[in-house]
Amino acid sequence: MTVCGLLASAGVAAGTPATAAPDAPLKLAHSYPLPADIKGHFDHFGVDAEGKRLFGTAVEDRKVVVFDFGRGKLIKEIAGVQEPRAVLYRSDLSKLYVSDGGGALRIFDSNTFAPLKSFSVSVDADPIVYDPVTHRLFVVNGGEKAHHEYTSVTAFDTTALTQVGAVRLLGIEIEGMTVEFAGPRVFANNRDKNQIDIFDRNDFHKIGIWPLSRVKRNTVSALDETGHRLFVAGHEGQLGIIDSDSGKELLILDIGPGADDIAYDAASRRIYVCGGGGSGSVDVFEQTDADHYRSLGRVTTQPGAATGHLVTEAGEYLVMAPAHAGKPAQVLVYSVVPAR
Repeated sequence: MTVCGLLASAGVAAGTPATAAPDAPLKLAHSYPLPADIKGHFDHFGVDAEGKRLFGTAVEDRKVVVFDFGRGKLIKEIAGVQEPRAVLYRSDLSKLYVSDGGGALRIFDSNTFAPLKSFSVSVDADPIVYDPVTHRLFVVNGGEKAHHEYTSVTAFDTTALTQVGAVRLLGIEIEGMTVEFAGPRVFANNRDKNQIDIFDRNDFHKIGIWPLSRVKRNTVSALDETGHRLFVAGHEGQLGIIDSDSGKELLILDIGPGADDIAYDAASRRIYVCGGGGSGSVDVFEQTDADHYRSLGRVTTQPGAATGHLVTEAGEYLVMAPAHAGKPAQVLVYSVVPAR
Protein backbone atom coordinates (compact mmCIF):
# COMPACT_ATOMS: atom_id res chain seq x y z
CA MET A 1 0.00 0.00 0.00
CA THR A 2 1.28 3.50 -0.78
CA VAL A 3 1.88 6.12 1.90
CA CYS A 4 -1.08 8.11 0.61
CA GLY A 5 -3.22 5.02 0.92
CA LEU A 6 -2.05 4.49 4.46
CA LEU A 7 -2.97 8.06 5.37
CA ALA A 8 -6.40 7.75 3.90
CA SER A 9 -7.16 4.41 5.50
CA ALA A 10 -5.97 5.63 8.88
CA GLY A 11 -8.26 8.63 8.70
CA VAL A 12 -5.53 10.93 10.03
CA ALA A 13 -3.57 13.20 7.73
CA ALA A 14 -0.33 14.95 8.53
CA GLY A 15 -0.99 18.27 10.24
CA THR A 16 -4.67 17.48 10.82
CA PRO A 17 -5.87 17.13 14.44
CA ALA A 18 -6.84 13.57 15.27
CA THR A 19 -10.50 12.97 16.03
CA ALA A 20 -10.93 11.99 19.67
CA ALA A 21 -13.20 9.17 20.68
CA PRO A 22 -16.24 10.15 22.76
CA ASP A 23 -14.80 8.50 25.86
CA ALA A 24 -11.41 9.77 27.00
CA PRO A 25 -8.77 7.03 27.21
CA LEU A 26 -7.44 8.42 30.51
CA LYS A 27 -9.41 9.65 33.52
CA LEU A 28 -7.77 11.77 36.20
CA ALA A 29 -8.03 9.82 39.44
CA HIS A 30 -5.74 11.84 41.72
CA SER A 31 -3.80 15.09 41.70
CA TYR A 32 -1.22 15.14 44.48
CA PRO A 33 0.72 18.33 45.30
CA LEU A 34 4.45 18.20 45.93
CA PRO A 35 6.31 20.40 48.45
CA ALA A 36 6.13 24.11 47.64
CA ASP A 37 9.90 24.44 47.52
CA ILE A 38 10.11 22.33 44.35
CA LYS A 39 10.04 25.01 41.68
CA GLY A 40 11.83 23.53 38.65
CA HIS A 41 10.83 21.12 35.93
CA PHE A 42 10.96 17.33 35.92
CA ASP A 43 12.72 15.04 33.49
CA HIS A 44 12.26 11.30 32.92
CA PHE A 45 11.26 9.48 36.09
CA GLY A 46 11.31 5.90 37.30
CA VAL A 47 8.51 3.86 38.87
CA ASP A 48 8.30 1.01 41.37
CA ALA A 49 4.98 -0.46 40.23
CA GLU A 50 4.65 -2.98 43.06
CA GLY A 51 5.54 -0.54 45.81
CA LYS A 52 3.70 2.35 44.11
CA ARG A 53 6.73 4.59 44.36
CA LEU A 54 7.67 7.25 41.86
CA PHE A 55 11.27 8.46 41.57
CA GLY A 56 10.99 11.95 40.13
CA THR A 57 13.88 14.01 38.77
CA ALA A 58 13.51 17.60 39.98
CA VAL A 59 16.21 19.04 37.72
CA GLU A 60 16.77 22.58 38.98
CA ASP A 61 16.06 21.56 42.57
CA ARG A 62 18.91 19.03 42.39
CA LYS A 63 17.06 16.18 44.03
CA VAL A 64 15.29 12.93 43.29
CA VAL A 65 11.80 13.01 44.75
CA VAL A 66 10.53 9.67 46.06
CA PHE A 67 6.73 9.77 46.14
CA ASP A 68 4.07 7.22 47.09
CA PHE A 69 1.54 7.63 44.27
CA GLY A 70 -0.88 5.22 45.92
CA ARG A 71 -1.31 7.31 49.06
CA GLY A 72 -0.14 10.67 47.77
CA LYS A 73 2.71 10.94 50.28
CA LEU A 74 6.25 12.24 49.94
CA ILE A 75 8.70 9.56 51.11
CA LYS A 76 12.14 11.07 50.56
CA GLU A 77 14.12 13.75 48.78
CA ILE A 78 17.46 12.29 47.65
CA ALA A 79 20.20 14.91 47.51
CA GLY A 80 23.69 14.58 46.06
CA VAL A 81 22.68 14.75 42.40
CA GLN A 82 23.79 17.90 40.63
CA GLU A 83 21.31 17.65 37.75
CA PRO A 84 19.01 14.60 37.96
CA ARG A 85 17.77 13.62 34.53
CA ALA A 86 16.54 10.02 34.28
CA VAL A 87 16.05 7.06 36.63
CA LEU A 88 16.16 3.29 36.25
CA TYR A 89 14.72 1.21 39.10
CA ARG A 90 15.76 -2.45 39.37
CA SER A 91 13.43 -4.14 41.81
CA ASP A 92 15.43 -7.37 41.82
CA LEU A 93 18.54 -5.58 43.08
CA SER A 94 16.83 -2.80 45.08
CA LYS A 95 18.87 -0.19 43.24
CA LEU A 96 18.28 3.16 41.58
CA TYR A 97 20.45 4.36 38.70
CA VAL A 98 20.29 8.12 38.11
CA SER A 99 21.85 10.01 35.20
CA ASP A 100 23.34 13.27 36.46
CA GLY A 101 23.70 16.09 33.94
CA GLY A 102 26.67 17.32 35.92
CA GLY A 103 28.60 14.38 34.44
CA ALA A 104 27.85 11.14 36.29
CA LEU A 105 25.80 8.00 36.64
CA ARG A 106 24.87 7.60 40.31
CA ILE A 107 23.62 4.43 42.00
CA PHE A 108 21.54 4.42 45.18
CA ASP A 109 19.99 1.78 47.43
CA SER A 110 16.26 1.99 46.65
CA ASN A 111 15.26 1.16 50.24
CA THR A 112 17.68 3.23 52.33
CA PHE A 113 18.45 5.70 49.53
CA ALA A 114 22.12 5.60 50.49
CA PRO A 115 24.61 6.28 47.66
CA LEU A 116 26.37 3.10 46.54
CA LYS A 117 28.58 4.04 43.61
CA SER A 118 29.08 6.62 40.89
CA PHE A 119 30.73 6.73 37.47
CA SER A 120 32.08 9.80 35.73
CA VAL A 121 30.85 10.54 32.22
CA SER A 122 30.76 13.72 30.13
CA VAL A 123 28.52 16.59 31.15
CA ASP A 124 24.86 16.59 30.13
CA ALA A 125 24.27 12.94 31.00
CA ASP A 126 20.59 12.71 30.23
CA PRO A 127 18.46 10.08 28.44
CA ILE A 128 18.91 6.43 29.38
CA VAL A 129 17.57 3.12 28.14
CA TYR A 130 17.74 -0.24 29.89
CA ASP A 131 18.24 -3.56 28.15
CA PRO A 132 16.76 -6.32 30.34
CA VAL A 133 18.41 -9.00 28.20
CA THR A 134 22.00 -7.93 28.93
CA HIS A 135 21.16 -5.84 32.02
CA ARG A 136 23.02 -2.98 30.41
CA LEU A 137 22.08 0.65 30.90
CA PHE A 138 22.88 3.02 28.04
CA VAL A 139 23.46 6.65 29.06
CA VAL A 140 23.61 9.61 26.66
CA ASN A 141 26.26 12.18 27.61
CA GLY A 142 28.41 14.92 26.10
CA GLY A 143 27.43 16.72 22.92
CA GLU A 144 26.79 20.44 22.78
CA LYS A 145 27.46 21.23 26.45
CA ALA A 146 30.75 19.31 26.29
CA HIS A 147 31.71 21.33 23.17
CA HIS A 148 31.93 18.15 21.12
CA GLU A 149 30.68 17.55 17.59
CA TYR A 150 29.59 14.09 18.73
CA THR A 151 27.54 12.66 21.58
CA SER A 152 28.56 9.60 23.57
CA VAL A 153 26.35 6.71 24.58
CA THR A 154 28.07 4.91 27.47
CA ALA A 155 26.99 1.43 28.56
CA PHE A 156 27.09 0.06 32.11
CA ASP A 157 26.51 -3.41 33.49
CA THR A 158 23.89 -2.70 36.15
CA THR A 159 24.51 -6.00 37.94
CA ALA A 160 28.31 -5.96 38.13
CA LEU A 161 28.36 -2.14 38.38
CA THR A 162 30.99 -1.76 35.70
CA GLN A 163 31.37 0.31 32.56
CA VAL A 164 31.40 -2.00 29.53
CA GLY A 165 31.69 0.19 26.45
CA ALA A 166 30.62 3.26 24.53
CA VAL A 167 29.80 4.56 21.07
CA ARG A 168 30.17 8.07 19.63
CA LEU A 169 27.36 9.36 17.43
CA LEU A 170 27.95 12.39 15.22
CA GLY A 171 25.68 15.21 16.39
CA ILE A 172 25.34 17.42 19.45
CA GLU A 173 21.88 16.33 20.64
CA ILE A 174 20.98 12.66 21.07
CA GLU A 175 17.64 12.16 22.80
CA GLY A 176 15.57 9.08 23.68
CA MET A 177 16.70 5.56 22.77
CA THR A 178 14.89 2.28 22.18
CA VAL A 179 16.28 -1.26 22.51
CA GLU A 180 14.96 -4.20 20.51
CA PHE A 181 14.77 -7.40 22.54
CA ALA A 182 14.83 -9.95 19.72
CA GLY A 183 17.85 -8.44 18.00
CA PRO A 184 20.99 -6.41 18.69
CA ARG A 185 19.85 -2.94 17.67
CA VAL A 186 19.58 0.24 19.71
CA PHE A 187 17.70 3.09 18.02
CA ALA A 188 18.88 6.56 19.08
CA ASN A 189 16.99 9.74 18.27
CA ASN A 190 19.57 12.12 16.81
CA ARG A 191 17.58 15.32 17.12
CA ASP A 192 20.48 17.46 15.92
CA LYS A 193 20.57 15.64 12.57
CA ASN A 194 16.84 14.75 12.45
CA GLN A 195 17.60 11.07 12.01
CA ILE A 196 17.66 7.70 13.77
CA ASP A 197 21.15 6.38 14.52
CA ILE A 198 21.36 2.61 15.02
CA PHE A 199 24.12 0.75 16.83
CA ASP A 200 24.75 -2.75 18.17
CA ARG A 201 24.01 -3.17 21.88
CA ASN A 202 26.63 -5.91 22.25
CA ASP A 203 29.77 -4.60 20.56
CA PHE A 204 28.68 -0.96 19.99
CA HIS A 205 29.44 -0.87 16.27
CA LYS A 206 27.31 1.48 14.16
CA ILE A 207 24.71 -0.29 12.06
CA GLY A 208 23.07 2.49 10.10
CA ILE A 209 21.32 5.85 9.87
CA TRP A 210 17.69 6.54 8.94
CA PRO A 211 17.05 10.17 7.90
CA LEU A 212 13.63 11.51 8.85
CA SER A 213 11.89 13.96 6.54
CA ARG A 214 8.44 14.21 8.12
CA VAL A 215 9.04 13.91 11.87
CA LYS A 216 10.60 17.16 13.06
CA ARG A 217 13.03 17.27 16.00
CA ASN A 218 12.57 13.58 16.78
CA THR A 219 12.89 13.08 20.52
CA VAL A 220 11.55 9.72 21.77
CA SER A 221 10.55 6.37 20.30
CA ALA A 222 8.95 3.03 21.12
CA LEU A 223 9.04 -0.29 19.28
CA ASP A 224 6.45 -2.83 18.21
CA GLU A 225 8.70 -5.78 17.42
CA THR A 226 5.84 -8.07 16.35
CA GLY A 227 4.53 -5.59 13.81
CA HIS A 228 7.99 -4.31 12.83
CA ARG A 229 7.09 -0.71 13.58
CA LEU A 230 9.09 2.02 15.31
CA PHE A 231 6.99 4.88 16.70
CA VAL A 232 8.95 8.16 16.67
CA ALA A 233 7.59 11.30 18.35
CA GLY A 234 8.81 14.75 17.31
CA HIS A 235 8.88 17.93 19.35
CA GLU A 236 6.90 19.79 16.71
CA GLY A 237 3.77 17.65 16.86
CA GLN A 238 4.32 14.58 14.68
CA LEU A 239 4.20 10.88 15.53
CA GLY A 240 5.90 8.90 12.80
CA ILE A 241 5.11 5.26 12.09
CA ILE A 242 8.38 3.83 10.77
CA ASP A 243 9.11 0.45 9.21
CA SER A 244 11.67 -0.97 11.68
CA ASP A 245 13.21 -3.16 8.96
CA SER A 246 13.80 -0.51 6.31
CA GLY A 247 13.50 2.83 8.14
CA LYS A 248 10.78 4.02 5.74
CA GLU A 249 8.39 6.65 7.09
CA LEU A 250 4.95 5.11 6.49
CA LEU A 251 2.52 7.36 8.29
CA ILE A 252 2.38 10.61 10.27
CA LEU A 253 -0.13 11.16 13.09
CA ASP A 254 -0.83 14.49 14.77
CA ILE A 255 0.17 14.87 18.45
CA GLY A 256 0.51 17.73 20.91
CA PRO A 257 3.68 19.85 20.96
CA GLY A 258 6.77 19.20 23.08
CA ALA A 259 6.67 15.38 23.06
CA ASP A 260 9.17 14.03 25.59
CA ASP A 261 7.87 10.56 26.54
CA ILE A 262 6.29 7.66 24.69
CA ALA A 263 5.04 4.20 25.64
CA TYR A 264 3.68 1.30 23.64
CA ASP A 265 1.52 -1.31 25.38
CA ALA A 266 1.58 -4.47 23.26
CA ALA A 267 -1.31 -6.06 25.18
CA SER A 268 -3.80 -3.27 24.45
CA ARG A 269 -1.96 -2.12 21.30
CA ARG A 270 -2.04 1.45 22.52
CA ILE A 271 0.54 4.20 22.07
CA TYR A 272 0.83 6.98 24.68
CA VAL A 273 2.71 10.20 23.87
CA CYS A 274 3.25 12.80 26.61
CA GLY A 275 4.18 16.38 25.73
CA GLY A 276 4.67 19.54 27.77
CA GLY A 277 4.00 22.15 25.09
CA GLY A 278 0.98 24.42 25.25
CA SER A 279 -1.39 23.26 27.99
CA GLY A 280 0.35 19.88 28.26
CA SER A 281 -1.13 16.74 26.73
CA VAL A 282 -1.16 12.97 26.41
CA ASP A 283 -2.17 11.59 23.03
CA VAL A 284 -3.42 8.01 22.94
CA PHE A 285 -3.69 5.92 19.78
CA GLU A 286 -4.95 2.41 19.17
CA GLN A 287 -3.12 0.23 16.70
CA THR A 288 -5.65 -1.69 14.59
CA ASP A 289 -2.81 -3.41 12.75
CA ALA A 290 0.71 -2.46 11.75
CA ASP A 291 -0.53 0.02 9.13
CA HIS A 292 -3.73 1.39 10.71
CA TYR A 293 -4.15 3.60 13.80
CA ARG A 294 -6.97 5.56 15.34
CA SER A 295 -6.89 8.32 17.90
CA LEU A 296 -8.55 7.57 21.23
CA GLY A 297 -8.21 11.17 22.31
CA ARG A 298 -5.90 13.90 23.52
CA VAL A 299 -6.00 14.46 27.27
CA THR A 300 -4.99 17.88 28.58
CA THR A 301 -2.62 17.71 31.57
CA GLN A 302 -0.67 20.76 32.82
CA PRO A 303 1.69 23.24 31.10
CA GLY A 304 5.23 21.92 31.10
CA ALA A 305 4.17 18.39 32.08
CA ALA A 306 6.41 16.75 29.50
CA THR A 307 7.09 13.33 31.02
CA GLY A 308 4.75 10.45 31.77
CA HIS A 309 4.95 6.78 32.67
CA LEU A 310 2.57 3.95 31.84
CA VAL A 311 2.15 1.58 34.79
CA THR A 312 0.56 -1.38 33.05
CA GLU A 313 0.44 -3.49 36.22
CA ALA A 314 -1.87 -0.97 37.89
CA GLY A 315 -3.73 0.28 34.83
CA GLU A 316 -2.47 3.79 35.50
CA TYR A 317 -0.64 6.55 33.68
CA LEU A 318 1.48 8.96 35.73
CA VAL A 319 2.43 12.50 34.79
CA MET A 320 4.74 14.89 36.66
CA ALA A 321 3.68 18.52 36.36
CA PRO A 322 5.98 21.40 37.38
CA ALA A 323 4.84 24.35 39.49
CA HIS A 324 2.83 26.76 37.36
CA ALA A 325 0.83 29.96 37.83
CA GLY A 326 0.98 29.83 41.62
CA LYS A 327 0.11 26.13 41.79
CA PRO A 328 2.61 23.69 43.32
CA ALA A 329 4.22 20.88 41.36
CA GLN A 330 1.94 17.86 41.14
CA VAL A 331 1.85 14.15 40.51
CA LEU A 332 -1.12 13.39 38.28
CA VAL A 333 -2.47 9.84 38.44
CA TYR A 334 -4.71 8.80 35.55
CA SER A 335 -6.73 5.61 35.29
CA VAL A 336 -6.44 3.88 31.93
CA VAL A 337 -9.94 3.45 30.51
CA PRO A 338 -10.20 -0.01 28.90
CA ALA A 339 -11.53 -0.46 25.38
CA ARG A 340 -15.24 -1.04 25.03
